[in-house]
Amino acid sequence: MKQECILVVTTSYPYGRNEAFIKAELEYLAQCFAHVELVPGFYPRDAKPRPTSLPVNLDYANARWGVQRRFIVVGSFLGGLWRYAWLDDARRVMRGAHRWENVKELARALYRARLFERFLVEQVRYANKKIDIVYFYWMFPEIAGAIRFRNVYQPSLKVVSRAHRGDLYEDKRSGGYAGLRQGVLAGIDAVFSISEHGRAYVAREHPAAAPKCFTARLGVDDPGFKNAQPHEEALSVVSCSFVVEEKRLHLIVDAIAHLLEAAPPLSVRWTHIGDGGLFEELQAYAQSKLGGRRAEVVFTGYLAQEDVMKLYREQTFDVFINVSSSEGIPVSLMEASSVGIPMVATDVGGNSEIVNESNGILIPADPDVATIASALARFRDRASAVAYRTRARADWQEKYSAAHNYPQFGQSLVDIASRP
Repeated sequence: MKQECILVVTTSYPYGRNEAFIKAELEYLAQCFAHVELVPGFYPRDAKPRPTSLPVNLDYANARWGVQRRFIVVGSFLGGLWRYAWLDDARRVMRGAHRWENVKELARALYRARLFERFLVEQVRYANKKIDIVYFYWMFPEIAGAIRFRNVYQPSLKVVSRAHRGDLYEDKRSGGYAGLRQGVLAGIDAVFSISEHGRAYVAREHPAAAPKCFTARLGVDDPGFKNAQPHEEALSVVSCSFVVEEKRLHLIVDAIAHLLEAAPPLSVRWTHIGDGGLFEELQAYAQSKLGGRRAEVVFTGYLAQEDVMKLYREQTFDVFINVSSSEGIPVSLMEASSVGIPMVATDVGGNSEIVNESNGILIPADPDVATIASALARFRDRASAVAYRTRARADWQEKYSAAHNYPQFGQSLVDIASRP
């Protein structure tokens, strides 16, 4: 009989457009736990949440971003100074580069940890809520607050976290530092990296935490169809990401321009799914480089996951491309793989765990334009591409099926929550 209660701490889900891929996971967690409660760290006051059957607890977000925010931040920071071990962090910050940036990072970590600890005190001691496990979807500094609450008030509480990309790899942060990370890894019960690459990073950088760091892959649901292979002459390329600097989408434009110049009879259709801060700049760049040539460029803007899959059902694509400079392991690659679209991706983060020589082409982490263009050109041979398409779908089924990965992950959390 399910008895355990789990708090799932998100950035903003079920609000906003981020973290859309957590939806499938939550459906499986609800089958494993008697009570699943969402705790977003932020929500827009004028926005409606996405539909969910799970209760949403806004107490922490209200305390963090409410009208008394300034006083609460200062009070929480001062409280954090004597509750948490931060001197080693301070020494590291003062010895390193980006000193001022990292001093602010440490201060943010201290106040957020203390504020979350107070949130748990109010939930458990004053509201009489039973909580067996706190699951952080990202490696937030709030984890330190949950650990201290456990140590002081509720020794039976379990604290776990997933680890993705920006929240995990300190060297990918602008200051190269994540506040209170050593203490978090020392006190947490388990860390579940979404990639083997991430698990190996923890083992390398924090050897003492290696025994409690595991790989728990994300997954996507079976779409129930395969993307049809194109028959028209144009090479059909698709990409899906936020339009931000690390996605390097200008390289796709440059690669298509290179391809058109190298193969005059060729025409290309490129569809990009997603928007972001550099969206208009990318549109202008694509127009300047590809306008008037044998290229059709389609910017769909942001699409919800169900609309992405609708696009894959209704339109045909030869190849999916990802040229990011840094990744955890993209759900967009899992989605493409699930419908049998071959993939070209840079060898960064966990990309090599999903893209291989059988289902696509893995290119160097910092490829030149000619390398990208050459990889795309391989999929002009549609007869040869059939095998890639078959393998892409099979690899998704083996490694990235939500129906396999999430029940297994949910049971892991139940087992941890049930420990004495």
